[in-house]
Amino acid sequence: MVRSSFLRMGIGAAVAAFVLALIAAIYPAAATAQDIRTPIALSATVSGTTVDYRVDNVPNRRDTFPVVRGECTTVLVNTAVAAPILAPAAVDTLSGRESDTFELLQRLITDGAVTAGPRIQFASSTGQVTGSFTDIAPGVYLVATVGNISPIRGEFRPELLDIVPVIVTGAHSDSATTAP
Repeated sequence: MVRSSFLRMGIGAAVAAFVLALIAAIYPAAATAQDIRTPIALSATVSGTTVDYRVDNVPNRRDTFPVVRGECTTVLVNTAVAAPILAPAAVDTLSGRESDTFELLQRLITDGAVTAGPRIQFASSTGQVTGSFTDIAPGVYLVATVGNISPIRGEFRPELLDIVPVIVTGAHSDSATTAP
């Protein structure tokens, strides 16, 4: 019983690594030197069936007048469901074709890969967003956040995306995961 549980978590961790590699292939960091800003920093903690997250360095929206606080959209993604959805987009990207980010997100939601969220929250005056996803089933997930999306202009800024893998076991011991 214990061995099969560890085997499932090992397989889940491998799937999470695969999904992270796919996302990295789909969204390479291609910002020019003058566009680089301090990247947002996501961290997550799991306690029982609750995933708490914190996003730091969320910039204000400088493209509005008056300047307003930035925001983050955060989701919890089931890696086992997301992998077959993201694989074709990674192949397209590696082949030189662009993937439609919003279509991909819509498919992740429609096919049930997005377990919780999307949650849109404005940052505090210090550029921080915090939140929780509760009653999450045991499994391997990715907490993903993107800040200041501009769907009208179609702008995507790689430094405003961060992803952290977490494992929910249902046990009440704390385990923290932070992005490197």
